Amino acid sequence: MKWEKIIGHRENVLALRQAVAAGRVGHAYLFAGPRGVGKTAVARAFAAALLCPAPAAGEACGRCRDCRQLAAGNHPELQEIRPDGASIKIDQVRELQRVAYLTPRQGSRRVFLVEEADLLTREAANSFLKVLEEPPERTVIILLSSRPQALPPTVLSRCQVFTFRPLPVREVEEVLVREAKLAPEVAGEVALLSGGSPGRALELARGDFAELRRRACGLPGMLRQSPVLEVFRQAALLAEDRERALTFLDLLEAWLRDLLVWRETSAERLLINRDRVSLVRQEAAAYRRRDLVGLLKQVGATKELLRANANTRLALEVLFLRLAGARAGREE
Repeated sequence: MKWEKIIGHRENVLALRQAVAAGRVGHAYLFAGPRGVGKTAVARAFAAALLCPAPAAGEACGRCRDCRQLAAGNHPELQEIRPDGASIKIDQVRELQRVAYLTPRQGSRRVFLVEEADLLTREAANSFLKVLEEPPERTVIILLSSRPQALPPTVLSRCQVFTFRPLPVREVEEVLVREAKLAPEVAGEVALLSGGSPGRALELARGDFAELRRRACGLPGMLRQSPVLEVFRQAALLAEDRERALTFLDLLEAWLRDLLVWRETSAERLLINRDRVSLVRQEAAAYRRRDLVGLLKQVGATKELLRANANTRLALEVLFLRLAGARAGREE
């Protein structure tokens, strides 16, 4: 991955590239932002620039042995740490500590990418803090997190923090056309539903997007007319795949948002699901404003629970019962 391949995040890219070019690289960074927004892509471009022996203006050359190994995913000095099950455990951090203090076998640096760093257990975070307090020479640690508020303040204070925000729709469209080979009109539709997240947009484009979207748009109306057993059945079906459930919740959130927007403005141009304006109009009339606001908050809370590895089925059951119980009527 090279800087020139990154779409968006121009200020962060410029700052990191200048740090490499000037030789002013810190020992620890935190890349914070929504899931799928591009943090990992930027981290890998940064790692490539750090590990390339001859970067030009802070950009990896792309031709040397180190760059070829990075492209193949087998560079000995790039270590990626991911959650083992529901968390990053202390044994993983102890292994990071052991390797971090060794002399690099190849080149002058070693880079660690710690994905979903907010899932460090308390013991692992305390152990990790020791590395940040006494940073080993020639080692750069990059933490990635969509929930930086879940990290201990002592860890946050020892990192240079780069915040990654959702991309404009047109930049997400560019990713979809380039990476997923979507036609521009389809890319525009998916980009609107992605919330400015290229990673989420690619997941939508490559998965069963049409079916999930159909279910998300139809679920609230269906649950309002269903017996309780059907509510639990729908939650159980979706709970089988946590990542798919998160995608579904993103689509459901976009749908409820459209109902609220229509109720308040009746402006078709403001809708995400513009191709379903007739259903939006019909469904929006079935809710009070406060019900939609409450449901949107509940969907957001459910997403946070799933990302924190809470019981997926239980979290969905609570949400779906709330959807089933939303009352129609005029604003009081």
